[in-house]
Amino acid sequence: MTLIPHANDKSVPTPAELRRQVARATGRLRDTAVHVGRLVEDKTPDPVLAGALRTATRVRDTAARAGRFAGHRKFDSAKASAKTGAGRAATLARANRTALATVACVLTAAVVARRARRARRTK
Repeated sequence: MTLIPHANDKSVPTPAELRRQVARATGRLRDTAVHVGRLVEDKTPDPVLAGALRTATRVRDTAARAGRFAGHRKFDSAKASAKTGAGRAATLARANRTALATVACVLTAAVVARRARRARRTK
């Protein structure tokens, strides 16, 4: 049994057939996404929709502000902020990967053990 079909095999689609299949599948997926979106919107309560709209607007505004910031040629403020908390934390994390991995494993084990103990107590 071969995993890769031979080029003369009729089951191998041509590039044009592949493009048509992809276009059909893309159309079906787009239609399904629109349908699911409408269903979700119909079943979602109005306060949740309002909150989502506010959040989307806030994200859009933040992205526009970031785009304007990136459009400027001077990145002095970005370099300065990188030297503060986030930049320092990233540098520290890169320098101490093994220690951070060990701490993460120990914390994970402690959480799992605590949950197991709590589950035994409730039974």
